[in-house]
Amino acid sequence: MSGLPVGWASTALSDVAYVILGQSPPSSAYNDVGLGLPFLQGKAEFGPLRPKPIKWCTDAKKVAELDDVLISVRAPVGPTNLAPARCCIGRGLAALQPCRGMENRFVLYQIRAREHELARQGHGVTFKAIRKKELTSWPVLVAPTEEQHRIVTKIEDLFDKLDVAVAALKRAQEKLERYRASVLKAAVEGRLTEQWRKENPPKESGEELLRQILTERRKRWEDEQLAKFAATGRKPPRNWKKKYKEPVGPDTSELPELPNGWCWATVDQLGNVGSGITKGGKKRAVARRAVPYLRVANVQRGCLNLSVVKTILASEDEVRRYSLESGDVLFNEGGDRDKLGRGWVWSGEVSECLHQNHVFRVRPFLRDYSSEFLSHYGNTAGREWFFRRATQTVNLASINQTVLRSLPVPLPPLREQKHVVGRLANTLRSVELASTEIIRQLNRATSLRQSILERAYKGLLVPQDPNDEPASVLLERIGAERRSNRSKKKHRPKKPKATRRSQSV
Repeated sequence: MSGLPVGWASTALSDVAYVILGQSPPSSAYNDVGLGLPFLQGKAEFGPLRPKPIKWCTDAKKVAELDDVLISVRAPVGPTNLAPARCCIGRGLAALQPCRGMENRFVLYQIRAREHELARQGHGVTFKAIRKKELTSWPVLVAPTEEQHRIVTKIEDLFDKLDVAVAALKRAQEKLERYRASVLKAAVEGRLTEQWRKENPPKESGEELLRQILTERRKRWEDEQLAKFAATGRKPPRNWKKKYKEPVGPDTSELPELPNGWCWATVDQLGNVGSGITKGGKKRAVARRAVPYLRVANVQRGCLNLSVVKTILASEDEVRRYSLESGDVLFNEGGDRDKLGRGWVWSGEVSECLHQNHVFRVRPFLRDYSSEFLSHYGNTAGREWFFRRATQTVNLASINQTVLRSLPVPLPPLREQKHVVGRLANTLRSVELASTEIIRQLNRATSLRQSILERAYKGLLVPQDPNDEPASVLLERIGAERRSNRSKKKHRPKKPKATRRSQSV
């Protein structure tokens, strides 16, 4: 390497450290009760500095010693830790045992500073792995021993300060999320507008609003039925209106008391619930065209992620049936617990957009009703309600349209709904700005950490001392010691074989 700091040198990794490639012991030797040596298989057990063993083995094939540098050599290549104790290492790891005069953490932090360089040495299609030849020949920088100590001390001093700052940012992030949740909860329970109600007495109650919505609900059903009769040229039968199915009402026996002027309703009373287009379903021989559609991944909790909107082939009839309209409230059918009932409001962001069958839509019967209020409730109190009534397997949970229709929802007067949603929008916008800034600072801390490492291995982090022994002298001494050790091992007398007599004793 050119442009090295004064007194530094560059050499192959195997010239300054013993490289031990891991080997997995027989599976019969594994246990999770602490028998034998800790068994480390790869990056999965790594922590910030040291791994946390979850398995042990009683028949170790390859062993790392305390403070050896552990490096992941497959899927992925490059991440590092320090051995927490004497331990067995599997095929996913190699152990580096630096020679005398080489600081373990100097090697560790150097690999972290240049991890991207090492990762490029990996081979493979399904997952990357580095061969012993590439690992042992990888060029490392060698600083004078005393300078190595100064560099490691400075890195860890700066990292400690960064850790304190990052911990404070994460605490602020948690507090911000708790504040956000508490504001949302107060909003849908009526506590957020308690003082506002005293100053602005409602002209109508929630019960009066519900009656208005139910009247509109029935009128829409009747208009749809008359349209169907007209389309087929049939005259409506005498008792056709009696076929109207009344919506499911709320069971208020276990529901909390609402503020004066509010009432309970169900999703079935407030809006029309519909499923979406089925991907890969049976297709009839009709003309189709590609149209955008929303998936579960697009429908987040309290927002829509439209960075990737895929398309699906749909007939004109499907486009008509499944196209979203501005004001539709979206609810995810499920998946893991976080996805269950998750949703937000569609505002016409993409022209002629459909929704997948795993995303339900609720279309309010009354245009003035606040879709945002319904969605906020579904994302707060509705989460636990959905989870208690979901169909659950080991790792998955899902709701159906029947569960969604029966969701009880508080119904404030329209004017108060709009006030609640407006206040929430301002508060959540401030929370989002603060959260974005915290994320920016956390990302900056990560960048600073990498910048510290890069400066360290350019010789710019600590002052150099001209009295330090140059790295070239250190390398000569390491080479001489290793040759001496090999010579001693070569000339060590062999242990005499046992005689037939001694074997029988």
